[in-house]
Amino acid sequence: MKTSKQSSRISLAVAAVAALVSMGAHAEYRCQAPPTLEDKVACGLAKLDRPDELRLFIERTSSIYGLYFYDYVSPEDVDRWHSALTP
Repeated sequence: MKTSKQSSRISLAVAAVAALVSMGAHAEYRCQAPPTLEDKVACGLAKLDRPDELRLFIERTSSIYGLYFYDYVSPEDVDRWHSALTP
């Protein structure tokens, strides 16, 4: 059974939209009002300038919570960490 070109295009368009929506789901900064305990822990580690501990926490709990490192890091955090590394 062959599918028509139009239905194939629709399927591709739906897949593309779904991919864009799922990529945009990680584009939020969760530390303005952390809703869960794991968000509070991750935000606390980010604010205490402990990026290595934050990354370790996220890696260890990724199968449980599905956290994403850059949801907890603001541009200000990155600037602070970068300036602390450069002499």
